[in-house]
Amino acid sequence: MVDLIRMDFYRMFKSKAFIISNIVVFVIAVVSRLAEIGLVKLSQAFGTTEATLDIMSFSEIISNPFGWSIALVVVLISAVTFSYADIANGYIKNIAGQVSNKGDTAISKFIVLAVHNFIFMTVAFLGRVIIALLTGGMKMEWVEVPLAIGTFGIKWLLLISLSTILLFMSTGLKNKTLASVVGVILGSGSLMLLHLMIDSTVQRFLHVDISEYDPSILIQESNMIFGNAILVSLVVIAIFLPLTVVIFNKTDVK
Repeated sequence: MVDLIRMDFYRMFKSKAFIISNIVVFVIAVVSRLAEIGLVKLSQAFGTTEATLDIMSFSEIISNPFGWSIALVVVLISAVTFSYADIANGYIKNIAGQVSNKGDTAISKFIVLAVHNFIFMTVAFLGRVIIALLTGGMKMEWVEVPLAIGTFGIKWLLLISLSTILLFMSTGLKNKTLASVVGVILGSGSLMLLHLMIDSTVQRFLHVDISEYDPSILIQESNMIFGNAILVSLVVIAIFLPLTVVIFNKTDVK
């Protein structure tokens, strides 16, 4: 298993898609702030509003490293690309033939994806910090930093759970197209529209807001219920990771 994980790490770090995706996420983090500055200056120029540019908060950047949701889409597509690369290139057959349990390859990918996601979150965080320092500084609200770090950690866990769903589709079902489409839906927060349509009906009978239990919605929020987020993440991982292992073990590797 250790050699398998080491090989997957090597494969990930050598991947052009991984490197390019990190650059894109960094650029998005920078551009999101520049766009905000541009909109404020445009409003001031036309005199339509007395808009002022808010100084970015260090704790806010920690708790919301991606900024724009498009960055999250890039991360999830990168996860799909990594998860499916060995299947697409055909060398999964050689890898699976060298391990006692084919399902170990899925567990290895899961572990590497956890690091993959942390790297992306860190890159986005650094991008937002750098552009904040270059465009007006940051508010250092140290009292709020511990809570922000906790939010960062829980969003990392939520991101891992979303990646596990995509791992199931790309490695378990061997369907990169489906995994990519679902990745875009989950990353863009498109499910919010579905929640708006069905929440009123669900709340009428069950008095439950299902959006509070959707990892793709929770990861977009700054103020989430930590207990819900942790529970949802663990449940999703507990369902989709074993399911991926079982299905991959039962299917022929080509």
